[in-house]
Amino acid sequence: MQVVQQTHLAPNPPLFNRAVDAVVGTVLTAALGTIFGTALVGILLDEYQRRFSGKLSEYDQFLQREGILATYESSQEPRIVAALENAIADARTEITGVGLGLSVLMNRILLMRIAERLTSERSLVVNVILGSPQNRGVMNRITEEREWHESQGLAYDSTWPEHFPKEIKTILSLHAGAKNQDRVRVVQIKSYPTVGVLKIDNRTFVFLYGSPNMRGGSQSVWLELDASQKEGHINTFIQRYLEFFANEADNVRDVVTSGEGSGSVQ
Repeated sequence: MQVVQQTHLAPNPPLFNRAVDAVVGTVLTAALGTIFGTALVGILLDEYQRRFSGKLSEYDQFLQREGILATYESSQEPRIVAALENAIADARTEITGVGLGLSVLMNRILLMRIAERLTSERSLVVNVILGSPQNRGVMNRITEEREWHESQGLAYDSTWPEHFPKEIKTILSLHAGAKNQDRVRVVQIKSYPTVGVLKIDNRTFVFLYGSPNMRGGSQSVWLELDASQKEGHINTFIQRYLEFFANEADNVRDVVTSGEGSGSVQ
């Protein structure tokens, strides 16, 4: 208790402000039991040490440099769905998705929001770049996932690499209107994307693919990044990643159709 009293009276920057620090110290000294008081003292001292050592400032600088805005438990978390909706509502230039199947876009609300934004923002371009079921790596992933699900007695739809892109294209085609079709592209590439990305102007949502018992973005942790922070290692990596697959998509002759046409890569 004496440590707290001396700390809030010392000539240092206040934790909250002088008045509040004084109240905290007095309450701890006068009213709290030894166990509770000791715990709070530890918290207060840890915070003071962080401030005096300068680590808090370095931490803030790190977060700003890397552009980390938020983390999300999975694509099923309501917070990320709300964040994606907000980002889509503000999109002006691009919505770019890269991934094996981008199951997050099976959420029709998000696809509807993208279609609505296409009709209201004439400068917006949408590119969805997905892995092809003809890719050996994608085929191996399907086999591994199916075998794990079967070992657990769980159902598994191994046709997702074919029907995901067609569903995405169909919904966007129906709701964005014919006049906006030239600004929507859904393609399947030869490569195997190892990171799922949704870049919406300067907000980027990223997730890693887990082991075969983890279902893509629905069971992966997501990061939200400020893509305008060009110096960050994460943003630099993601930008190079997107550029590679964008270049590959430019060389794809066949695009996914909304009907029964082929979405394969020649």
